[in-house]
Amino acid sequence: MGIRGRLLLLVLSVALPLIVFGIFDLRNMWRLSRAQLDDSVRQQVELASVAFERWLIDQKNALQTVAALTGDNDTNSPAIRENLEHVFLTRPYWIDLRITNAAGSTMLVQPNRKSGLPPALSDHIVSEMRERNTWVVLTDRTVDDARPIVVIAVPIDKGGAVVARIDGNAISNLFNRIELPPEAVISVLAADGSVLFRRRGSESPTDIDALSKSMPFELGEARKLVVERTSPIDGVKRVYGVVRMTETGMLTVIGIPSAALYEPAQQRLSRYALTGLFALLIAVTAALVIERSIVIPVRRLRSAAQRLGAGDLTARAPVRGGGEMKDMGIVFNNMATQIAEREERLTHLDRLKSEFVSSVSHELKTPLTTIKVLAHLLQRPTTTAQEWRDYARAIAAECDRQIEFVGNLLDLSRIESGAYKLTKKPTEVGELIRSCVEVERHRAEANGLSITEDAPFDLPLVQGEPDALRRVIRGLIDNAIKYTPEGGRINVNGSASASNSVVTVTVSDNGPGISSSDLPHVFEKFYRAASERTDIEEDPTSSGGAAPGVGLGLYLARHIIEQLGGEIRIESEEGRGTIVTVTLRRWTNGDEAETPKQEDPLVEASVSS
Repeated sequence: MGIRGRLLLLVLSVALPLIVFGIFDLRNMWRLSRAQLDDSVRQQVELASVAFERWLIDQKNALQTVAALTGDNDTNSPAIRENLEHVFLTRPYWIDLRITNAAGSTMLVQPNRKSGLPPALSDHIVSEMRERNTWVVLTDRTVDDARPIVVIAVPIDKGGAVVARIDGNAISNLFNRIELPPEAVISVLAADGSVLFRRRGSESPTDIDALSKSMPFELGEARKLVVERTSPIDGVKRVYGVVRMTETGMLTVIGIPSAALYEPAQQRLSRYALTGLFALLIAVTAALVIERSIVIPVRRLRSAAQRLGAGDLTARAPVRGGGEMKDMGIVFNNMATQIAEREERLTHLDRLKSEFVSSVSHELKTPLTTIKVLAHLLQRPTTTAQEWRDYARAIAAECDRQIEFVGNLLDLSRIESGAYKLTKKPTEVGELIRSCVEVERHRAEANGLSITEDAPFDLPLVQGEPDALRRVIRGLIDNAIKYTPEGGRINVNGSASASNSVVTVTVSDNGPGISSSDLPHVFEKFYRAASERTDIEEDPTSSGGAAPGVGLGLYLARHIIEQLGGEIRIESEEGRGTIVTVTLRRWTNGDEAETPKQEDPLVEASVSS
């Protein structure tokens, strides 16, 4: 799975649980919000029920006062008439107030111009009072179906009743104190579900619908109930709060449209859901952006790595932006650069190896060929005694050169393994210089070169190892012979410093010199000057103008001199010859392992051609 898939999987693994949790949380929030809203409806209907019940009791108490006075006096007495008139005048919403006999006929009425009750209403009041044996509350719709009239009747002890008809607007004004949405419905139902009062602009107050009839059955033995129903009158779904009044058994109902009640909570939850969805989309988008910012550099880096792996050492990753991806690109490019440099170095070492093998072959083949030719000449019967001596001397010299060459190879192996160690001992440098010059003189003269030495016999002894120093001096003279053209001259000098603390050996020639590009590398292993390498590559077996060798002489010379506590340095300029200076410390009796003191200056004397 790629980075894109992993990031999306990460986002989904985090987002899906959050979505599931958010759904359950929103569901719980909706339940809680709905319960709180239903509870607010319940509180409102309870408030309306208490207010209406208190209003009814207040009206009943006024009628009971009249009923008590009427039970003790004749209905035609002036006191009853005055009391009836007083009570009526203090109730502005009362339509009329009357006293009826047991049969329901009107005995006394206020105002006087009012006629008797409709027979059907009168009979209904008498029937309800006999059945309940208490005061009753009815609705009179005989005057105007659109204008409900509340009828309250209180029984009189000696028979009959005090009846008051009250304008329904009094109940509307009573319920106006309760703040409800515009489309809310307030109804007062009788115990059987018949509508005593309903306030709703778009609903006809004369309609007695099945919903009202079902309320008492849904309420059952409970006193309060909150249900959600669709009104068959206007088709609006409402949340109905129902409360049964304790004294009259009537029901107070408040119906609030579900949309008006639940819509704010639904909108709030919808905003939460949309916010969560928007956050999820942002997270997915951010994951894709992050994926793009990671995948594209990674793909470029992979492409560069593939090209590098295929052998394109110039392949580099683009370094853009910042952060870890930029650091990775920089690290990759550094690695690619190192690999390219290492490959170039390996190529160079491989070429050096080939040159080394070719040079070793040449170094071995040429002297062996010379030895073989001279050996055949020694076998001729015509060879004179002088020729025999000359040939034998030449064979011995060639053998010494081969022994020295093989010794250099062995020393190289010991140096590489760390096993090459020299034991310092007192060494006479002047004698070494003279003996080395004498050995190499024949070869120098054979090449048309003049060689001179200047080594005083009173030079102080130095810290050295005779065989190792002899090899170094002969190697330096051998290099001078190789690189100096015919007719040139070579000088080998030895001198002591003014304080006799150091002895300096110099080998100088007037050859072509060393180029400035080659001079810093002449002490490196297997390194040979450009002109020399070119000649060997052109004809590895020829010994004409090319100087033979494998590039080990100066490398071994520096290692030997440094192990003896000395110093070797080369000065050269193209066309003006070369000077090699070896500085050795003076021998101090009884102090073979003494480390050279820093304050002793390495005073050097140089002789140039």
